[in-house]
Amino acid sequence: MSTRFIDKVSIFCNIATMNGYDAAQFEDTAKRFKTLGHPMRLAIIEALFSRSYCVCELAELLGMHKSVTSKHLSALKQVGIIDMKREGTRVNCILTMPCVLEMMHCSIKPPNRGKE
Repeated sequence: MSTRFIDKVSIFCNIATMNGYDAAQFEDTAKRFKTLGHPMRLAIIEALFSRSYCVCELAELLGMHKSVTSKHLSALKQVGIIDMKREGTRVNCILTMPCVLEMMHCSIKPPNRGKE
């Protein structure tokens, strides 16, 4: 395969050259998907769907150290998937993008494609 062909494909597939699309929108979404690429973060999102938790509760629920849980929560907060609200000395974590669960559940249970 020639490098000339690869260069044309690269130019064609470059998001910045796509007419009518905002490259920043795709970059933000790609960051979210990258952040979701850790099993414990998905477990955190699953837990937060039912209710809000403080860091210590999530750590206990998922069997993680509080510092590790806090780092995962920070990554999720940075991309806007969760938010943290202080209530006195307690910091509650709240799922702000519950739509990610639909994608996660779809991935866990792939649709039946006619195979029975």
